[in-house]
Amino acid sequence: AAYSFPCSVKLRSIMPDYADVAIRAVSELHSGRAISVRDAWDNAAVEVFPSSPSMQVKSCPRTTFLTLCASGAVKGLTATGVVRDSENSRHAQDCLTLLAKHPNYLSMAPRQLWSLVTNSSGKAYNQQIHVILGLAKARLLREDKNIG
Repeated sequence: AAYSFPCSVKLRSIMPDYADVAIRAVSELHSGRAISVRDAWDNAAVEVFPSSPSMQVKSCPRTTFLTLCASGAVKGLTATGVVRDSENSRHAQDCLTLLAKHPNYLSMAPRQLWSLVTNSSGKAYNQQIHVILGLAKARLLREDKNIG
């Protein structure tokens, strides 16, 4: 059964970020076009950041998105089972676990949630949480899915 993209999901018009890229990429993947997850992300990044090549290729949010898709955490996408073990994939898992235990964390600022995910380690924040919060707030993440 084809997944229907929620009509109520709108991109924010104030300063776009990687949440917007993730939502656009999922929308493209749900459109039925034969496109890879990586290509959907790359296309969306160009649309959201047309004049910033460095923002288009930023790896931490992209890796987080690819991990969520590969693990089956994104509604309407089949897990590939190929989840590369990386610091970003572990942070994504930790974030999903926190959000499952504490749904009210969805209202946190991304950097505040990042601090919880990384146990206040001082690890540099590179927009990973924007991807997860954006998809979660758009109701595009499966609530029952953990990355394994």
